[in-house]
Amino acid sequence: MLITISSPFRSIMIQYLIIMKYSIILTFASSLLIYDSTCYGDACQINGLSQEELKNLSYDPPRNELLSEAQDKKAWQTFVETYEIPVGKVQNWYNSIVDKNSADAAAKSFSTEVSPILKKLTGPAADMKKQVLSIPASSEMQKFILLRILQLQSRLLVIFLPMQSEREMDDNTCYRGSDLLFDTILEPTAQSALDVAKFIDSRNESQEHIEASFKEPWFTSAE
Repeated sequence: MLITISSPFRSIMIQYLIIMKYSIILTFASSLLIYDSTCYGDACQINGLSQEELKNLSYDPPRNELLSEAQDKKAWQTFVETYEIPVGKVQNWYNSIVDKNSADAAAKSFSTEVSPILKKLTGPAADMKKQVLSIPASSEMQKFILLRILQLQSRLLVIFLPMQSEREMDDNTCYRGSDLLFDTILEPTAQSALDVAKFIDSRNESQEHIEASFKEPWFTSAE
C-alpha cells in the first residue's frame, strides 16, 4: 500500500527541507564564509535561522485528531520520552557552556547527556523510519513522528557542526579554553569525536532520499 503525505504534513515537510537546505550549506560552504554562525548558547545562527527558531519548529504538537486513539497517544509519549526529551537535554548541555569550568563539566558529561541520543539519531531518513516502524501506531502518526525525528536531527546538527568546524579553544570560542571539551569533540582518536563526526556525515543526505522515505509503503502492526 502506497501512502502519500497528506496536506497537514506538507507544511512540516517544507519546514524540514528548509532546515536541511541550510544544513547542507553549512556542511559544504564554511570555507567560503557564506554563513554566519557563532558557537555559544542560543546565539548560534545559520543564515538567519536561530536555534530558538529551530526549537520552535520541533515543538509543534501533533493535531488533536492524531491523538484521538489510545495507541497513537502511547506512540507519541514514546517519541517524547525516547527522542524529544533527550535532545532537549543535549540543548541544555550545550547552553550550559559559558566558561572553562562549565566547558570541562560538559566534556565529562558528554557520555551520559549526549552520546546515547546522538548515536540513536545517527543515520539517514530510511534508518530513522525503521526505528519509527517499531513503534505501534497509525501510519499518519508514524509519519508525523518521523518528521519530528528529522527535525531533531537538524537541531543536533546546528549544535555540533559549528563545534566541529571550530579549531580554536580560547575563551572566545565554544570551547571556552577547555582542553577537555576540545578533545571530546575534535580529538581524532576519541570515541566521542568519532560519534560526532559519524552523526554529521550521516546528515549528508539528498532531499530525494528524504522524500523517498515518506513515499515508500508504510506497513505497521496497527494496520
